[in-house]
Amino acid sequence: MKKTKRFHIAKMEQGVRLLLQGMGIDLNNPNYKETPQRVSRLFAEMLSPVHSNWKTFPTSYRGLVLLRNHEVIGLCPHHLQPVPMRVHVAYLPKKTALGLSKLARAVEERLSMPVLQEQLTQDVADALEAHLEPLGVGVIITGRHGCMQYRGIRSEADVVTSSMRGAFFNDARAREELMMMIGRP
Repeated sequence: MKKTKRFHIAKMEQGVRLLLQGMGIDLNNPNYKETPQRVSRLFAEMLSPVHSNWKTFPTSYRGLVLLRNHEVIGLCPHHLQPVPMRVHVAYLPKKTALGLSKLARAVEERLSMPVLQEQLTQDVADALEAHLEPLGVGVIITGRHGCMQYRGIRSEADVVTSSMRGAFFNDARAREELMMMIGRP
């Protein structure tokens, strides 16, 4: 059986074939002939993020460090729908600073499985706290959920989740500065 990293591509293709057949689709139709392979590659690509080495540097900087408006696409674990998200990740350094690209990677490396937006928000904050031991961490994620847009309530609303730790939780001024720098999430 063909396997890419942890993915069983042949099983994924078989599952897509069964789904299409369940929809009454003729798999000999040229429009669907390669759909199982395409869908399997799509999921394997979406769930194969780049991993971070968490390279840190000593710093005396005491201001806010913010990654603003980083766009990612997660996968809803309930409906397997893509969830476009806009992510804001901030921290207040104590002794160490993280390489700037690593803030984005801290988010992306947590998208290797379907994940709830709430869990992703918490996991990113947990990782930053564990690796940096900063004075504060703030993570805010805004998502557009297909399960809400295309079925059920049929709402175009954004879902916003946040995790505030340390100074961003305890100090209203730090939290206010973060929100001002982000703008409306």
